[in-house]
Amino acid sequence: MSWKAHGECLAEETLVEYLEGSLDPAIKAASEVHLIACDECRGSLGFFMKVLKEDINADESLSIQAITKKWDDTKHRVPSRTGTLPNWLLGFVVVAAVLLLAVTVRVLMQGQAQPKSASEVVQLLLTERRPFEARLDNEPYLPVVRTRGEADPGPAYGLVAGELSRLSANSHQMGRFYLLQKDFDHAIPYLEVAEREVGAGAAIHNDLGVAYLESDAFHLEKAGVEFRHALDLDAAFGPALFNLALFYERTNAPELAAGQWKRYLQLDSNSNWGKEARTRLQGLSR
Repeated sequence: MSWKAHGECLAEETLVEYLEGSLDPAIKAASEVHLIACDECRGSLGFFMKVLKEDINADESLSIQAITKKWDDTKHRVPSRTGTLPNWLLGFVVVAAVLLLAVTVRVLMQGQAQPKSASEVVQLLLTERRPFEARLDNEPYLPVVRTRGEADPGPAYGLVAGELSRLSANSHQMGRFYLLQKDFDHAIPYLEVAEREVGAGAAIHNDLGVAYLESDAFHLEKAGVEFRHALDLDAAFGPALFNLALFYERTNAPELAAGQWKRYLQLDSNSNWGKEARTRLQGLSR
């Protein structure tokens, strides 16, 4: 699969694989970020939709109707026909433009807005998958999926990097972005810069601790320091409480880990994060 440089249009192969549903979830999210802002790519995608599939099924038709209403409500208008396109293609491109106004039915039907900041772009990627057992700041809960190995995302992430640059991402946001790729060589320096900035809060120390915890054994003790620092700044900061318990597990300190899981459950016992913490606590007593 070929990719163009940062900020440029998606390759035809990428558009086809997007329609076929064969893109990695994070690469798919990256493509959607670009499609939101690029009229040319949305038009190309509409063409490939017609080439790959002549008919629209009932569910797709209902989705298009719902999205068309959203389009009409914004009072946008599609330019009138110039006579240069066949009727079927012009009609389909109009439908595709409506269908892809915010790129996916998921974004539109849930009323989510186009990402307007680097933080929102990174948050979008976090909704696609959970990269670690450890918990990043403001991370929505997803279960841990254990696999033998993950495909290298490769240069596809350059698309998101270009978008983050356009949105003036700060060191913390860039560090989180690279951390999601498990690119620790880039993530750790960015997060270390963020940690040294005036006013660095518990979230930054926590995320740097996650980078240390998940990278290699050389950084393991540094992870504990960062989680404790986060808790010095905010004793009720849930992600750092969660991660410090994991840290104690990985450093073969089960009694300290159990105490930390209990401390976490005093703060959060009912959420999915809390249920996972309870399961881990029970596992220590077996």
